[in-house]
Amino acid sequence: QVRRWQGVDPAMDQPSLDQHFVSLHLGGPKRVSRRGDGGFQSEVVQPGAFSVVPAGAAYKWVTDGPIDFAHIYLEPKTLAHVISADFDKDPSDVSLHETLGARDPLLETLFLSMLQQVSAPDDLDLLYSEELFRLFVHHLLRTQSNVRSSCVRARHALAPRRLRRVLEFIEANLGEDIGLDQMAAATGVSPFHFSRSFRQAMGVAPYAFVIQRRVACAQRLLTQTELPLVDIARKCGFNSHSQFSRTFKRSVGASPRRFRESK
Repeated sequence: QVRRWQGVDPAMDQPSLDQHFVSLHLGGPKRVSRRGDGGFQSEVVQPGAFSVVPAGAAYKWVTDGPIDFAHIYLEPKTLAHVISADFDKDPSDVSLHETLGARDPLLETLFLSMLQQVSAPDDLDLLYSEELFRLFVHHLLRTQSNVRSSCVRARHALAPRRLRRVLEFIEANLGEDIGLDQMAAATGVSPFHFSRSFRQAMGVAPYAFVIQRRVACAQRLLTQTELPLVDIARKCGFNSHSQFSRTFKRSVGASPRRFRESK
């Protein structure tokens, strides 16, 4: 869950939650203070800085100036899965740091990209969103928890049989929402390691490869059939006609209609 909060009330009582959450500060710079289970902290927070609140922690927040920030809520079971799969650690041994006003350019970029995705639901792409989220959680754990980055297991490019299996899966399911977990399951490795090893094998990220195959699917249907554009978009796995048109033009250099007329 990613949500944006804006307002003018400088004080907020944040109860204990069952989820972890990360807050990205969008306004500022301004002084932000919090008092609670983790003691008292006060920092002048810059735009793009983030704060981390582990599940179970409660705080009273005070912000000098208008409130403008976004939250991403993380289920403990989600973190536990990533800890086990990506770091080969017992989740009960890993805890998030309670952080206020930290800076990390990669976390900021990933957070803003996820916020942009939920702000434009018509263009929401499941696979792209999953890749963003998975990388965000992995990097958060590496930098804002007591897990050691040295625990990450090295991976090489996918073995030919695993690669063939996932390529066949992609082709057979182009018209469906293809998730990162589904592709990883086809190869028998964790989603994070799948993303890295797939990129090593194919030279592009899984998301980019799926887009390439969907555009190729659309090119074939545009030249070989008289199907309406909306049907081609659906058959090739695009969420909407507008997403299909933008993605196709960005990849091919012409709109689907222009491409069909030129053939």
